[in-house]
This record gives sequence, structure tokens and C-alpha cells, in this order.
Amino acid sequence: MVRFEMPGRWKRGLAMFIMVGLGSSVGACANPGKAAPDTQAVGRVPGGERAEVVFEELVPGVWLHLSHRRVEPWGDVPSYGLVVEREDGALLIDSAWTDAQTAEILAWTEDVLDSRVTDAVFTHAHADKMGGVGMLRERGVKTYAAYDSNQLAVERGLVPAEHAIAFGAEGEFRLGPAVVFDPGAGHTEDNIVVGLPEHGILFGGCLIRPAGATDAGNTADADLEHWDRAVEAVARRFEGLEVVVPSHGPPGGRELLALTIRLVRETRARDSR
Repeated sequence: MVRFEMPGRWKRGLAMFIMVGLGSSVGACANPGKAAPDTQAVGRVPGGERAEVVFEELVPGVWLHLSHRRVEPWGDVPSYGLVVEREDGALLIDSAWTDAQTAEILAWTEDVLDSRVTDAVFTHAHADKMGGVGMLRERGVKTYAAYDSNQLAVERGLVPAEHAIAFGAEGEFRLGPAVVFDPGAGHTEDNIVVGLPEHGILFGGCLIRPAGATDAGNTADADLEHWDRAVEAVARRFEGLEVVVPSHGPPGGRELLALTIRLVRETRARDSR
């Protein structure tokens, strides 16, 4: 099976994403344009819905997946997740927005990586993170989310994960090479993050604001009193991880943690006036 020859360093991947003009936040997202053809999987899935997902190698063995959905009043909203290669099957961190897009991720993993997604973990119960759980469960993928994420998913019309994560005393759960960590409430009450120590990557999801963000983004379900402390807890737990991946912008460094803390505190101060 032919495998794409992609850049192996995240900085080159970051440059590519900046070039295609990805938006910086859920609250204000630009049209992402089109990526290079060999990074893109486009096709039709059962039901006739057209899905489009873009893939980019972040570091060897870890791939970004990027999907979009039009969400008013913000327009075309990008959402990132990860595909992590393993000997016994790939790990998916967050689904795409829809079942159709998530089916594209499964097909791409089989066609390009010559593997299959066997496990998936979701970082909170919003559609950009759990919109494709139904497709994953239908395909026999083992799915994991926090207990409160599964409860909230049902309330919000999303399919819950099959397994509720049982966090240990330190707020951690191990899933192969991934360290799933519960830092407490922030963007949502149920948000969690995923560290990949072997790869030097922290997937912060929607807890972490992207480069260029000027506010805290969508705070409808946020805990502004604790969000900054949650990010501080993440920074302490994953002190050595230098590549930080937010949900709604390209990967960056640990400066995104400091940015998020600042924006949350500014938002809290403004709201208290």
C-alpha cells in the first residue's frame, strides 16, 4: 500500500497550516481554503453525504486530522484531532464533526497507514469532538470519554462513548501511549486533555486557545473561575511536552498555555465589571 511522504516535523506542518489560512478560534474562524491534494481525503460515505477531512503528519507516527462545519454566527469552524499509529491499531483522539467525516478518517487510516482505528478517546461532549461517535461504535471501535461527557452527550443529542473513563487518584487514565488527564473544568465542565510523552505532544483540545485568539472563544458552557487553574494543572502535569495542539487552530508551543490563561483572566475581569 502506498503511503504519503509527508513532512516529519511539526514546524513544517505548522507552516503549511498557516499558509492555507486556518481560523484562530471557534468564535472567529476564517475559511481554511484547500490543502495540497496529497494531504486531503475527499469522498462519499454511506448516506450520500460528502465529507472532507485534511490530514498532516505532525511528528512521525502522529497525524493531525482537520474537519470543518458551518456554525452560525461564526461561519466555517475548523476542528483538529489526532490519529496515533500503534503496532496493535491506531488511536483516534476526538472524532470529526460528523459521522460522515469520521468515516473518512477510518477509511484514510486503512488506506494510507495500512492500519485501522481500534480505540478512540474524546475530550468533551461537543459536536466537534464527539459528533462521530456513532460511526466509531458502528465500526467496532472501542470508545472512551469521561463519565460526565457521556451524560452530557445524551443530553445534547450526541452518541455517548461505550466506556466511561475511570480516572485514578491523580486524575489520569492510560490508553496505550496516551496519558488522559482530567484538569477540572475550563472550556466545559467535562473537558480533558491527552498527553503523548513518547512524541512530545500535548493535545489540549478546546481547553487551549489557538495562536492569534483575542478572547476565550465560546464560553457558553465554560467555568471561567477555574479555567486558568485547569490550564496551570495541565502545564505542571505535562511539563516536558513542547508541541501543543488546540482544537481550533494549528499546533504551537507552550506559549498557547500562557495565552489561554491570560485570555481567560481578561474575560473574567471584564465580566465582573
